Amino acid sequence: MMKAEVKVLTVVSVLHAAIGSWVAALTPGPLLVADDLAYLAMARTLAGQGGATLADQPPYGALYPLLLAPGWLLGLDELSMLSWARVLNALFGAATIPLLYFIVRRLTSADRWLSLVSAVVAASLPAHLATASVVWTERLLPLLIALCVLVLLRFLDAPVLGRALLVDAAAVALYATHPRLGLCALLMVLATPFVWPLDHLLRRRIWRRRILRRRDNVGNNRALPLGWVPSACVVFSGLVGLVTVERLRRLLAEATFGNSGIYDLADLGSRRGIGEVPQMALHGVGALSYLALASAGVAVIGVVVLARCVPSGSWVLLGAGGVLLVSAWFLVGGHRADAYLHGRYIEVLAPLLVALGVIGLVQVRAVWVPALMAGSIVFAGFWGAWAVPEDVWLEPRSPLMMLGVEAAGAPFGNAVFEPGAAASVALLVAALMFWAFRRASLCWGLGLLLMVVALGTSSNLATLDALFGDATLSNVQRAIEDLDIDRIALDLDGLSPNLTAAVVWQVGFDNAADYAEFDRAAYQAGSRFSHVLLRADGIAPFDAELVATFDEAYLWSLR
Repeated sequence: MMKAEVKVLTVVSVLHAAIGSWVAALTPGPLLVADDLAYLAMARTLAGQGGATLADQPPYGALYPLLLAPGWLLGLDELSMLSWARVLNALFGAATIPLLYFIVRRLTSADRWLSLVSAVVAASLPAHLATASVVWTERLLPLLIALCVLVLLRFLDAPVLGRALLVDAAAVALYATHPRLGLCALLMVLATPFVWPLDHLLRRRIWRRRILRRRDNVGNNRALPLGWVPSACVVFSGLVGLVTVERLRRLLAEATFGNSGIYDLADLGSRRGIGEVPQMALHGVGALSYLALASAGVAVIGVVVLARCVPSGSWVLLGAGGVLLVSAWFLVGGHRADAYLHGRYIEVLAPLLVALGVIGLVQVRAVWVPALMAGSIVFAGFWGAWAVPEDVWLEPRSPLMMLGVEAAGAPFGNAVFEPGAAASVALLVAALMFWAFRRASLCWGLGLLLMVVALGTSSNLATLDALFGDATLSNVQRAIEDLDIDRIALDLDGLSPNLTAAVVWQVGFDNAADYAEFDRAAYQAGSRFSHVLLRADGIAPFDAELVATFDEAYLWSLR
């Protein structure tokens, strides 16, 4: 059976990767912003092709650029690198399927086919499919979250040193992908030696009641817990790994941007003190509300299923709490609408929770399941209407921060979001899913859910298409696509990162250069630059010709 199981998982994953690549290729864009350019530039540096002309950037992880770097090594140009990134993102999504499958099999009593269905559904969330064309870590992080959970569960089955070190390795990889997952990675490293001393305490608590769980045989013939020396080695190796990754990240950022990051932990900590705790709670509940709306309450069922799996689920929720805490802490100070119901940071947990939530819909015969689904959605709608300043919903939002809510059917319109409408649509979707999985056959339920996914993805493509028309890169392409730009100088101190990133991408890394201070003499006769991009209030060189205008800058041709 194991060989047949592997074959089925392989076939399904390959098909998912092909479909994911197709959807990513259809997605308009790219919606190229500073983040996209930063990852591509870091990959270019790793490929030995030099740094990039970009302003100082926030701290980015090094693992994703490392996976992008082979494209530069193969000689791909900028356009082909986008295709390479899309294929990679689709592969990350497909690789999540077998990990979720084995997690569901380990935590629940679901059979093989139901486990496979839940894994496929969870790996096919509309928001993740539609963002596959974006050169961000949004597809890699869910994969690594699932990997961390799986190796942790394997360690709980047999607490030996080798498996503990695998937990360390997975945690380090998670942090190497994005610094905002640092707390989650640190908690995994520190908690591993304490799993077994606290295991007995957890089993004696009321949490011992559990659903969807086969008889926990871990307690029988249990391997001896780690001793003090191996435990110390696990913690020490994990901390060394995290510190090493941080040093490598800084070196790569210095080589690429000339700066290790525009902020660090100390800087953020100084601006987010104890007085910001109420704001952190506001944004944290907003993130959970987003998760309830975007998944039509299925993720909430997944949280309950996970919490009732003692002791395994408790340790997984510990890491999830780290993700939520950093999300709430980092969003303090944001005043856009998407900072109050924010999806990007918390969505990395969605595949895991949705996979378990699907199992709950199929197998749990309790009245609290529909009540919890509906209640969480209604609460999320009320929270968005009450906790958020009423005028904020009318402000422009980042096109990708709330894509999951848009995919659930929430009205997009003129950059306006209304929590009540989003909750109403989510309630309708939840009712259809509950009926399909509880009353009809599994095939009908899967078919309906896949239809919802397909419709949501199509809606996302239309939404992205509309957004792309006003995106920075689109404007830059229209303005300079017919210009013969040999080498362009950018005023990095006076222009926004998004505009400079779009210009650099359009003209190519090798054809852009930066300067620290404007010097008229440098741009007169004999200048090595053919064009210069200045702020709208900048003084152009003598005899320069204005060839393109943007909201905040002018592009001049140097004769």
